[in-house]
Formats: sequence, structure tokens, C-alpha cells
Amino acid sequence: MSQLELMAAQVALNKAGATGSKAITGTSAVTPADGYYFFALQAMAATVVAAQGNVSGAVNADLTTITSIPVGAVVYGKWNSITLTSGEMIGYYAKG
Repeated sequence: MSQLELMAAQVALNKAGATGSKAITGTSAVTPADGYYFFALQAMAATVVAAQGNVSGAVNADLTTITSIPVGAVVYGKWNSITLTSGEMIGYYAKG
């Protein structure tokens, strides 16, 4: 992806309310920054989710029932915490 494409993607995310991201690794619960929720989760390695905290009122897929989320897959929803069994993800923020 070119630098221009990356910049255009970031502008689109910013306009959608997305402002930053956080690495989700290890087996402890990971939460977004205060005032935000994760609106997208991208698998950086084959990933298994142990637990998820859904934002109140959100209708999210139950990621704990998926055997393995493949590398590069992006899942959309509204989460206030994610706990992994294995793998790595990037959680993208949206303003809560």
C-alpha cells in the first residue's frame, strides 16, 4: 500500500470516529483507552478469543465460538474488552 493510500485510509477512519489502535497480546483482558471502544479487531496471527466484553446494547458475534480467526481477518463490532487464548490482534478505537 502506498503512503497516499495509507493517509487516505486514516482520514476515512478519523471521519468515522476511529482514532487510534492498541495491540492485543497475551492472555489478560485488554481494554481500549478511556472513552473509546474497539470497533474493529484485526488478527495479526491465527487468533483464538477466550472472552469478550460487549459494549452495552451491541449485537456482536460471539468470537469465543470461532476455532481460529485467520491472519488478516477483520471483525467489526463494539467491544470494551478482549481476552485471547492465543494469537495477536490490533484493536481499532472508535469514540464511545
